[in-house]
Amino acid sequence: MSNCSYLFDLFPVEIIHMIFDYLSICDILHGFFNLSSYIDSIIFNYNFTKINFRSILKYDFDLICENINPKQMISLILSDGIDTPNQSDLFLSLFKVEEFYLSLHCLVLEDINDESMEIIVNHLNQFHNLSSLTIINNNLSPLSILKPLFCRLIRLNISCEWFFHNLTLMKELKHLKLFNQCTLNQFENIIHHTPNLISLNICLERDHIEKIQIINCNLTRLVLNMSSSQMNMNYMKDFLSCFPCLIYFEIECRSDLDLCDGYEWERFLLEKLFYLKIFYFKFQLRSTVILNTIAIQNILQSYSTSYWLNEKQWFIAIEWNQRLIYSIPRFSCESADSTFRPPFHCTISDNSIFYNHINALALWEETRNRFVNVKELWLIDDPLRINLENIIDLNQIQRLIFVSSKSELSIETLINLINKMTNLNFIQFNNIPLSFYEYKQNIQIQQIHSIEILKEFKSFSLIETLNKIFPQLQRLQIKIQTYEDIEKILKIFSKSLSIVRFYCDTSNILINKKFIQNILNHSNFTFAIDNNSIRLWIGLNKVSNQLYLKEKKTTGCFSWSYLRKSILKR
Repeated sequence: MSNCSYLFDLFPVEIIHMIFDYLSICDILHGFFNLSSYIDSIIFNYNFTKINFRSILKYDFDLICENINPKQMISLILSDGIDTPNQSDLFLSLFKVEEFYLSLHCLVLEDINDESMEIIVNHLNQFHNLSSLTIINNNLSPLSILKPLFCRLIRLNISCEWFFHNLTLMKELKHLKLFNQCTLNQFENIIHHTPNLISLNICLERDHIEKIQIINCNLTRLVLNMSSSQMNMNYMKDFLSCFPCLIYFEIECRSDLDLCDGYEWERFLLEKLFYLKIFYFKFQLRSTVILNTIAIQNILQSYSTSYWLNEKQWFIAIEWNQRLIYSIPRFSCESADSTFRPPFHCTISDNSIFYNHINALALWEETRNRFVNVKELWLIDDPLRINLENIIDLNQIQRLIFVSSKSELSIETLINLINKMTNLNFIQFNNIPLSFYEYKQNIQIQQIHSIEILKEFKSFSLIETLNKIFPQLQRLQIKIQTYEDIEKILKIFSKSLSIVRFYCDTSNILINKKFIQNILNHSNFTFAIDNNSIRLWIGLNKVSNQLYLKEKKTTGCFSWSYLRKSILKR
């Protein structure tokens, strides 16, 4: 550790900042904090542009809040989501909103409870440097107080229905994403109130008799979801003629057959949208449209000109049984199983583009195909029946799911699989394998941090074995029957678990904060009770927190291989 500290002490501040730019705040604090007074001084003066509290472990949340000054927080994501109940309440108890008036440039509020949302919203106009705001909360009440803020925002993502009825002139706004559906009149109103908008992502519903009014707009990027609306070519031409500066255009909609004419699109795009570089579409044909072999061949031929294949390199596929015509690989399947076959009708000859787009794969038998980018693997029945290494890149797998209801998976098979999957961190069991009863070896698997068990476990000895095999579990989802199950499970895992979800009939289980506090022997946690689950977000007590930090330091110097991976991901 001393050699590592000495090495970093030789680096100028600019180099340390460059390294930090490629890392998350948790990586920085775990890898560099307390290395030396020189490194600590750099950390305490560094502006963190990506503080993301979404689904964060409670002890990492505490570590950040205890060591980072609000003036260093440039970008912040707060979330009262499934994994982090009542996070916003806790955050507001630790910091005063006024402390962020000058520092915060980007703020994301996800599923924040009404009380916290009201507190934050009432202060938003005082965030003088805030230029990017995301609010995902459909229950937010109409607030005219936000209008002055909207006038100076550059980026806005919002899911509030009242936004459409409280528009004000937003001259600074460049990027807008709306999660709620809007009408054509609301869409036109938005365009008129955002004269400098260049990027728009919107869900649009259109009445058949409505036509867009002539508008002048400098949009360069438009993402349009009209999956509930029927479109034809004439309407689409009228609509897109209002946006002559488009460089990126993406659309999903139900369509008439004429909208699938590649020749007509080519003529229109060359005449009206000659700046367009990226064009993605997904057309769902009406059920009354007849797609026979001749019609399919005509469509394919219309997208097989030099313009489509050579100049633009825009490729399409047709799935006639689902009445779909779509751009590839943008709208290609992302999940598949052993029987997967690429679309038979497409304008590209290399089928590897379809296999490479699959990130979730379910296997129950051998296949000759190879899927190199699978991140989530579903195994049905006995995995020994399949030569996985011939089908997937095992080092890519992050999530492993055992689908079979059988409980015959041997520990040896499981360990062999995990050893081949260097990036695996999540496992889902239907049942805990019965072979766990026979576990005698002292084998520990450190890399697995998250486990989900779908069915009720049969014995607490299985839970204890689970804890022995996977001693670094941070996240657990499990089905229970009584509150006694909660107590026993938490006592087994309490040293490492941070995010826990107990699935149960909550009407039959009565617990309170004192009950959980007695189990954990500390009060550093939050919890929430829903109709079908009890969710816990657990931190460490002060003594355990110090040991946790010391353990992080004694594991060795910062991993340069991890840094390299972070840079390559960028």
